[in-house]
Amino acid sequence: MLYASLEKSVRESNRFDHVAVASDEHALTYQELLVKVNRFSNVLLELDIGPGQILLAYLDNEPAFLVVMLACAKTGCTFAPIDISLTDDEIGALLSLTKGDIIVCDASDAEHCRQFSQNTISVSAKGDVEETQIVELAAKLLEPGVACMQFSSGSTAASKGILLSEEAFFYRSYYLMRSLGLSVSDKTLCTLPLSHTHGSECLALPTLMAGGTLYLKSPRFSFPLYILEELARLQITFFSSIPQFYDFAVKISGDKTPDLSALRHPFCGSAALAKITSEAFFAKYGVHIKQGYGLAELSVICINLHDEGEIVYDAIGRPIEGIEWKIKDESPNSRHAEAAPQEGELIVRSKAMFSGYINDEQTTRDKLKQGWLHTGDIVAVDGNGLFKIVGRKEDFVKINGLKVYAAEIEAEIIGLEWVKECAVLFEKDELATETIVAYIVPNSIDAKKEPSVLEKELLHYLRGRISDYKIPRQCVICSAFPKSPLGKILKTKIRADCVPAAVT
Repeated sequence: MLYASLEKSVRESNRFDHVAVASDEHALTYQELLVKVNRFSNVLLELDIGPGQILLAYLDNEPAFLVVMLACAKTGCTFAPIDISLTDDEIGALLSLTKGDIIVCDASDAEHCRQFSQNTISVSAKGDVEETQIVELAAKLLEPGVACMQFSSGSTAASKGILLSEEAFFYRSYYLMRSLGLSVSDKTLCTLPLSHTHGSECLALPTLMAGGTLYLKSPRFSFPLYILEELARLQITFFSSIPQFYDFAVKISGDKTPDLSALRHPFCGSAALAKITSEAFFAKYGVHIKQGYGLAELSVICINLHDEGEIVYDAIGRPIEGIEWKIKDESPNSRHAEAAPQEGELIVRSKAMFSGYINDEQTTRDKLKQGWLHTGDIVAVDGNGLFKIVGRKEDFVKINGLKVYAAEIEAEIIGLEWVKECAVLFEKDELATETIVAYIVPNSIDAKKEPSVLEKELLHYLRGRISDYKIPRQCVICSAFPKSPLGKILKTKIRADCVPAAVT
């Protein structure tokens, strides 16, 4: 479905000579992209790799990634991308989870990948097959019709294999392309791993569907200042990143501010962006950041386009095309949970929705109920229909009987000039009472200050900004946070790396 649609679109628009994808050293026109996809598809057919079999892709942000992805879509085998920043143990865990035994990789990584499987296909950066080593294929592992398996980041639990049907894999990117109004004139910069939904389904595929040009940069070498310079140099119109990039961007100093006037769609996703960061970014670069919201199980659910003159930085906007939604109110005083209350857990359904987790029927049933995906996110809807994230269903604590969400405290802390990154956790003290703890990574210059000085600055800053009962009772200064391959902070691992220090 995905490949056929792309091929038809290229043919009908006659954009064969238009550049489809370019990395620092390699570029493919749409004609060249289709040719290489067909060649790789033929190799898969010759090797008897097709529907029901999983093709694990260990590839960086190069044209080859898209060649392999589209070839899988054409032949019907399941495309399963692996983040190349994972450790060997983490890769081994994914293979144990999926039981997949075919790995496609860059030729320079072939020897490394053979320690995980005897069945490898090595390719060039442009997607040409250089060597195949297929010893014995395992039995088909999935039902036909599973186009892709995305791996969750594992930020709150062990990584899961998210299964996407051919229909879901297509509509995830198609709905976003239409909602943004992308066209052949758009130029997209992707510095996020293509192995994650945010990179492939939110940036790469919508751009190719629209006929635009996709510029790829390896996440390993994409630092904030370099990204800003490339946005200006390439006159990028569509870009998305995680909050940490924008937090860094507003605190970068220099004589010359990059010109981002061509950037009509600067997005932030994968986590909530602080309002104060959005305001500072506009003041510095003259561009309004647009907030995207979604899950790996459905990709994009809402986007904040700031349409109709509404500049509401702390909103995630409205559901995009193809999304049905309801709000489930679980408060004891609610009599009509189905009457769309103004605040509660967001539940959604769509053609773009995942069909389940591999080898995990119980978690699938917990997440998918009567055809609806339970997001676990608490949202509020204002009078203009704008959605705002209140917090995660499990990421709150009650202080004096009042709910406190970590997200609202983090949004304030990040505004401090010396704060590079922050995370708020809820922990029990010696009396088993819930207490709020702020973990902070300071900027390199401020990291030389005594932790007690930084703690006092934090308290002074927060007083008057949030209610007293929401102010952290402990502050921990850290040198770095554990993170997922996408760059999201792994809250479940923070405590092991930092020793709490009481705020006085």
